[in-house]
Amino acid sequence: MNNFKTQRGWYKDSLNKKISGVCSGLARRLDFPVWSTRLVTILLFISFPFAVALGYFIAHCCLEERAY
Repeated sequence: MNNFKTQRGWYKDSLNKKISGVCSGLARRLDFPVWSTRLVTILLFISFPFAVALGYFIAHCCLEERAY
């Protein structure tokens, strides 16, 4: 019996979202806590606001929404 995760993509998490689910989907994909992914995103946004906002917006538009 295969117990490994067969889903390897990055999706927006619609059940655990604050804004659009990008950070929670990335945290689920990388097996990190959601709070740490959001904290890193906020810290990067303070340092590089245009790049992070642009990347977040592109991820918001391109990623599929999935309820895990």
